[in-house]
Amino acid sequence: MEIQKEIRFFVDHKEHTVAIKNVPPDTTLNTYLRDNMHLTATKKMCLEGGCGTCIVAAEMLDSNGTKKVLAINSCLVSVFQCHGWKILTNEGIGNPTIGYHKIQKTLADNNGSQCGFCSSGMVMNMYALLESGPKTQAQIENSFGGNLCRCTGYRPILTAFKTLASDADPKNKIEDIEDAKPCKKSKCVDVCTRNCKKAPVYFELGESKWIKVYTLSDLLNTLKTVGSKTYQLVGGNTARGVYWPNSFPEVNIDITSVGELTSSSVSDDSVILGANCSLTFTIQKFQEIASQKAQFSYLSKMADHIDLVAHVPVRNIGTIAGNLMTKHQHQEFPSDIFLILETADATLVIVDLEGNTTMVSPQDFLKLDMNKKVMKQIILNAYDSNIYSYTSYKIMPRAQNAHAMVNAGFLLRFVPYSIPKKVQTARIVYGGINPNFVHAKNAETVLKGKAIFDNSTLQAAFKALDAEIVPDWVLPDPKPEFRKQLAINLFYKYVLSIAPTTLLSLKNRSGGTILSRSVSKGTQQIYSNQSLYPLTQPMIKLEALAQTSGQAKYVLDIPDLPNQLHAILVQAKKVPGSTITSIDTQVALAQPGVVAFFSAKDIPGVNSFAVPNCFQNIVEEVFCSGTVKYYSQPVGILVAVDHETATIAANLVKISVTAPKEAPYINIRDVLSRNATSRVNHKTSFIPKGKGTDIKKVIKGETYVGGQYHFHMETQTCLVVPTEDGLNVFASTQWMDQVQGAISQVLNMPSQKISVIVRRLGGGFGAKVSRSALIASAAALAASKLNKPVRIWMNFNDNMDIIGKRFPCLCQYEVGVNSSGNIQYLKADIYSDVGVGGNESIELLIVGQFQNCYIGDYFGYDTYYVTTDNPANCFTRAPGNCEAVTCIESIMDHIAHELKLDPVSVRQANLDSKNNTILLNICKEIDQTDDIQARKSNITLYNQANRWKKKGLSLVPMRWDMDVVVSHMTLVSIYHLDGGVAVTHGGVEMGQGVNTKVAQVCAYKFGIPMEQVSVKPSYNVITPNNFPSGASLTSEGVVFALLKACDVLLDRIKPIKDKNPNASWKELIQLCYAANVNLSSNGFYAPTLPDVHNYPIFGCCALEVEVDILTGNHQVTRVDVIEDVGQSMSPLIDIGQLEGALVMGMGYQSTEELIYDTKTGRLTNDRTWNYKPFGAKDIPIDFRVKFPNNTFNPVGVLKSKAIAEPPLCLTVSLALAIRLAVGNARRDANATASTWYPIDGPSTVENTLLNTLNNYTQYTL
Repeated sequence: MEIQKEIRFFVDHKEHTVAIKNVPPDTTLNTYLRDNMHLTATKKMCLEGGCGTCIVAAEMLDSNGTKKVLAINSCLVSVFQCHGWKILTNEGIGNPTIGYHKIQKTLADNNGSQCGFCSSGMVMNMYALLESGPKTQAQIENSFGGNLCRCTGYRPILTAFKTLASDADPKNKIEDIEDAKPCKKSKCVDVCTRNCKKAPVYFELGESKWIKVYTLSDLLNTLKTVGSKTYQLVGGNTARGVYWPNSFPEVNIDITSVGELTSSSVSDDSVILGANCSLTFTIQKFQEIASQKAQFSYLSKMADHIDLVAHVPVRNIGTIAGNLMTKHQHQEFPSDIFLILETADATLVIVDLEGNTTMVSPQDFLKLDMNKKVMKQIILNAYDSNIYSYTSYKIMPRAQNAHAMVNAGFLLRFVPYSIPKKVQTARIVYGGINPNFVHAKNAETVLKGKAIFDNSTLQAAFKALDAEIVPDWVLPDPKPEFRKQLAINLFYKYVLSIAPTTLLSLKNRSGGTILSRSVSKGTQQIYSNQSLYPLTQPMIKLEALAQTSGQAKYVLDIPDLPNQLHAILVQAKKVPGSTITSIDTQVALAQPGVVAFFSAKDIPGVNSFAVPNCFQNIVEEVFCSGTVKYYSQPVGILVAVDHETATIAANLVKISVTAPKEAPYINIRDVLSRNATSRVNHKTSFIPKGKGTDIKKVIKGETYVGGQYHFHMETQTCLVVPTEDGLNVFASTQWMDQVQGAISQVLNMPSQKISVIVRRLGGGFGAKVSRSALIASAAALAASKLNKPVRIWMNFNDNMDIIGKRFPCLCQYEVGVNSSGNIQYLKADIYSDVGVGGNESIELLIVGQFQNCYIGDYFGYDTYYVTTDNPANCFTRAPGNCEAVTCIESIMDHIAHELKLDPVSVRQANLDSKNNTILLNICKEIDQTDDIQARKSNITLYNQANRWKKKGLSLVPMRWDMDVVVSHMTLVSIYHLDGGVAVTHGGVEMGQGVNTKVAQVCAYKFGIPMEQVSVKPSYNVITPNNFPSGASLTSEGVVFALLKACDVLLDRIKPIKDKNPNASWKELIQLCYAANVNLSSNGFYAPTLPDVHNYPIFGCCALEVEVDILTGNHQVTRVDVIEDVGQSMSPLIDIGQLEGALVMGMGYQSTEELIYDTKTGRLTNDRTWNYKPFGAKDIPIDFRVKFPNNTFNPVGVLKSKAIAEPPLCLTVSLALAIRLAVGNARRDANATASTWYPIDGPSTVENTLLNTLNNYTQYTL
């Protein structure tokens, strides 16, 4: 075996060699592309294959020499795996030099990019998808489960890519992409063709080795040489997305090209599949075989199940054996591959070092010692569909890219020709129960010899399942009672799916099917005024093409500077209330490449990043000074030569503590139930004006809405560079002013020495208003102490652990109503969980929003801040407003359920018609144009006809009173050279399109083409003293200031223009310059200015859902929204904000649950593996949004209104629609039970199923 000294592969059509001495053995392709080749279009975020920002295309040859192009997660793939591959990045397929690729242009042209951080991954996934052959719209929509986007709501992305489908309009079809050039022996890479040399490839990596083998014999011979060293067989290497490796193996053996492990064969009796076949190949092969051979028709169901495993880039390189080995090593892992193979009674062929084979079942494989053994093949049996019945299920928290909460497989063999059909043998397999549970053996026994389509048989089977299914409970897994009920329900669903329709009641039939989703569609209705163009002109973002082509740069993309260091926050992973007794950094500092550690004692100024001059009076420690305030609180910053070294060393810091005297307070209910009054701070009382006398019913209840992680795709990051006169701070922040102030007070450095520069953010949503100052302050401390550039980039899980979330809210209420639902009095206590913080005030937002659009004369309520032992919670899109609307709207629905009224009639009875005429018109329009009454009637009929599928339609109105509380500055400079205009403003571009609106308005104001306007990065030296970019007011504020600056400049230009009326703009500006006219001016926006006013915003949402009552799954079948935006300055920008806010809100209301360990305060779901925002197939199937054309804002900036946040409030309609659907099921289950159940966090699959009132005694044919 010859030792190789170089890795050789192609990157963007150019051959590339890597000296192995220059790369650590655990270097991923992502790290190499970004840090070594500076190809930063490929982003990094979660580092576990869960977000899609890192996707690139890889061209390789399979073991048969066939070329394939695959999307892969570069964060999961070792750079050593790439030997012989061709890698394509977003820069490589299109850029300003070679021209843009059609995929890049299509995504930009369809408004498919906002913050842009996800765009390259989207583009490259699509590129690889099309390279693998033509794809239909359905196939394309199904292929983006691994690409997350927080900004757009996915609709414009899917719309863009579906125009490139084989069944789309022919004029939109993509051109063929150049085939790979034939191999030339002079440039032969080891695996470039079947005729190239295929001896094992061997890399010596210091204390470890990387060996690539091509035959099974070479693999076994290599294993013989391993001895006692740790080793790993590398296939897709995707398991690290589930279980993070604790160490790097001493020997890595790349088996991706071993032909014997990837071959397949089919006979009449069996299918033999190489164990190292990828999941993508397996899906394709199963579909092919099932379509050709009736005895293997069940393989199509197996293919459908595998399609639910992870997502396309993972399935492209993840293998059957790899998945099974993960199950072997972690038997709690709910492996779908194991489940379907065990259900189908498959056989695994295992080979030892001498070539001896052992044939075992998947279940027996779990007990097998696999040391120095290789899984060679999978054997699947033929099953006569007249005798056998196979089905499997996977129930997930969202539609794609999620592991199973419970999965189940069923295989029945019937006694031939038996009437009624009797079961000869049964295989009932479950995953997600407990590590030791595989078969429901008692239920299998009960069914033998029994007629299954008999209610008494079913009840006996259900009883057996109920007795033998004993789920464990390891957070963040769902509750045991949910998983048990779901497991039983899936068996019932299976029986309904195979029972003859003649034996089924009409109402039960739909219970046998899963929710069926068609290809999504959407309509967007906008208005513009051509006479004002470019103002009101529908335009894509200025930066759209730069983002979709990967040219746009973020803080993380700034190349490392000479002597630059990397830092990571060291966390106290201790129970809140613990007292630190020592921080031992000796081992960490002894690691090669580690430079320094700084803690609270090293801070020369104030140990707080909360700035009193920025209205932040509660101290928020940069580093813990003694008592741990929350689990994962930073205790210091560790600095090293690179991020990976810093990460490893940080985990070696030993923190000793004295345990606290009491358990932590994790949530509001915890504080109230333990009567911890010192933690409850009364904020505001709203006194009712009176009380009605027509009280027919008193209703009491509570609504609880939990936190929400912002899920900005660019995690918190900052680069601080010492200069001759202070610090240059490149911060990913929404608030330059606070970053400047925090660094100033932490370092005791004059503020004028701190320059803050922000080009753009990869999303913010409120998390980077004040929280970014923590990261910036820590980085500045290290940079100042070491006098070297220091970069911090927070790992995704650290970001989730340390940074606060949306404010959880508990509303306890009592409401008296008359028979029409009109509120006679309302008493409510509204508690907000501020964590250990409280600097970001939301009580006034709650107070103002709780009334929504209703008559509030009889409303009385109090607001409170509750201190818990969580990180300081912080602004999150529509903070306070969203929670308040959820509370009041849930009260309206609760009233309706109790009085058995239509919730719309209750809202109408309480609506403040006098002060909300615009809203009345919007509601009337949505009722008439979107067929609300007819759809409600159809839903009623559907629910009466179906026991196990239910629908619901909720209509929610909204009034949002926009209080102007921010100030912004804008500087406009006109260059005499050619009349070009540069604008710098104090806002921050983070996907909301502020720069585009600035350019449009500037061009409109000056009467020049937009091409003559350039918007520069935000810079606190040029535009100081700005409020944060947030509250949906940034665009308005910046544009207002822009208009003021333009007015000044036009006044200065006017005398010259009057003398030269026919001069062009360029000539006019040159004449002004010659006349010594000042061509630069700034403008200012503030709430105290006479022409700045508050105003209301209105909206209405009709949302329809379908719920599977047996599983708790739901899908949003249709959404109709009318949102009042006044006269939109930029309608395409605004429609994108509307759609994005709606999808973020729907995730909040249904899938995004934060799960804490109540004993320690630890957030248990801090990964993409277990925290699930909406994905591409969770969005509404029919997504209709529009702006009215008659609500121009008389007091707004250019007659516009804010857009970014208000629509999110409307998404409580999802939770309420689910309750309308489930309410029908509750009535079916128990006619005397209330149809209402309270909102208690997101309406997850678990929450929904547990509130259906189902139990197996109701399950009949």
